[in-house]
Amino acid sequence: MPAVELVDVRKSYTEAGQERAVLTGINLSLDPGELAVLIGRSGSGKSTMLNLVSGIDQPTSGTVRVAGTDLTQLNEAERTRFRRDRIGFVFQSFNLIPTLTVGENVWLPIELQRGLDASSRQ
Repeated sequence: MPAVELVDVRKSYTEAGQERAVLTGINLSLDPGELAVLIGRSGSGKSTMLNLVSGIDQPTSGTVRVAGTDLTQLNEAERTRFRRDRIGFVFQSFNLIPTLTVGENVWLPIELQRGLDASSRQ
């Protein structure tokens, strides 16, 4: 089973009443442990694609599967839980806590999840 699979993924945004296609018919399959690099000029859809794979955003059409879960079939709350439990992002600067080290910023969500898991057992 692929770790990440995109099947005919399309994403468009409406700007000033005009539809702007950002991703058009993307197909991708990444196996567990496979390393991929996403490169392109500004505005080419890199962040849009990461937002789709993480469930932050939904495609206009197509299918996005991560670890066998079809994110396009989940509602927003389910995608949020999936992202919380299964996806990790390290942002370049946005959403980082400036008083923490890089390692502490990475570790913080893990600790928060542990606290949520412990409180749900009580």
